[in-house]
Amino acid sequence: MSTTLRQQVVSGIGWKIATQVVVQTTRTAVGVVLARLLVPRDYGLAAMALMFVGVTSIFTDLSLGAALIARRVITERDRSTAFWTTVAAGAACAGGGVAAAPLVGRLFSTPAVVPLFAVTSILFLITSISATQIALLTREMQFRSLQLREMAGAAVGGAVGIALALGGLGAWALVAQVLAAEALSLVLVWRFSPWRPRAIYSAQSLRELGSFAGKTSGARLLGYVNLNADNFLIARFLGAVPLGVYAVAYNVMFAPLARLAAPIQQVLFPAFARIATDPPRVGAAWLRGNRIVAAISVPAFVGLAVVAPDFVSAVLGDRWHKAIPVLQLLCIAGLSQSLQSLNHSVLQALDRAGALLGFMIFSATLTVSSFAIGLHWGVVGVAAGFAAARTTVLPIFTTIVCRAAQTRPLAFAGSVHRVLEVSAAMGALAYVTRLALVHAGVSAGLRLAAVVATGAAVYLALLTWREPQLVAEARTLALRRGR
Repeated sequence: MSTTLRQQVVSGIGWKIATQVVVQTTRTAVGVVLARLLVPRDYGLAAMALMFVGVTSIFTDLSLGAALIARRVITERDRSTAFWTTVAAGAACAGGGVAAAPLVGRLFSTPAVVPLFAVTSILFLITSISATQIALLTREMQFRSLQLREMAGAAVGGAVGIALALGGLGAWALVAQVLAAEALSLVLVWRFSPWRPRAIYSAQSLRELGSFAGKTSGARLLGYVNLNADNFLIARFLGAVPLGVYAVAYNVMFAPLARLAAPIQQVLFPAFARIATDPPRVGAAWLRGNRIVAAISVPAFVGLAVVAPDFVSAVLGDRWHKAIPVLQLLCIAGLSQSLQSLNHSVLQALDRAGALLGFMIFSATLTVSSFAIGLHWGVVGVAAGFAAARTTVLPIFTTIVCRAAQTRPLAFAGSVHRVLEVSAAMGALAYVTRLALVHAGVSAGLRLAAVVATGAAVYLALLTWREPQLVAEARTLALRRGR
């Protein structure tokens, strides 16, 4: 990378990691409070209502934002065409969502989900109005503005959700949390973005952008299937209460940890696109990014798997005890997923959307099959299927990206093996420490605090010993961010 681009990447990663920690801490704290105020059925109803938001947002955005980021040169015609197309698709999806609400209620045999689903349909229009501005800010690597938007949305959405939960509104509190966050995000992104759409529309621009966006949308749709078929199958065949248990395990702890890789991915995608003419440079940047992601995500998932029983008991409450094995199995899925989090960006930047689509067809088939098999053992079986599928596709996906980036697969293993070793050692010590505290009769809350503190200290010490260069890079990021 050039010096200027490297500085932008370092600044972007430093800013986004620091603020992403704040955002995810806020979301986790809000999730814990809501889990205390609500019951599994409330979470199950909200999960049903929000289940199709992700897939419809794919058709709303049509991946035109990703096309704007990936193209080396864009014109005003491209920007305005992408905006008006996206808004039209968002309006159509919002109307379709309202009309389809009764069908969703019948699909899940749950009439209570009908008004919830109808109201959530407004999300399609909200996100479509902000999608092009977000893509343009990302293209220019204006990550400070994007992250401030996300932080404010998380805080306001959380406050709205808690207020409504205290008012006894149940699942509506969870739906309102999402709506409030997205509405504020829309306002702020228009405030931060200087670009405004013009009354221009070009069929030629749509065709040019669509040649990339079509394959990317297909990959995104299959990615949605990978991550949401579990919720659909649980809702359809097991009901709202089991879905609520699964949703708490997924949303309260798994999702925030999984999102820790998001800031690095968001920074590196436009950076990859700028150097896409030199695949080995993209590969080198990918390896460095993976090492950072692994250093953050892997120990977090290992530690969470160890302390899950104490976390659920002390923080969420004993009524959520069925979520413990689900959460532990999801940690295995999360660990494997975190090592794949940058792969999509590499293939998109290198214009390998076809290869990405082919992989996603295979991955979605395997994942849905695993969910269907696991369903026979309830939500625990579904979580086990998720873990098995994510782990199975890891070496395959890694090999595909290595070929595209002209990088040896062994180089990928070499970039993360020390982090994996250190995390395993930390996890073993944390497990032994927890067993000792259980035998000593220490309460769940104190065990949780003691094991987390011990694990964090041991991990940092071992990482400093085994990966001094990585620790030095992290220190540099912190110092530059503080200036």
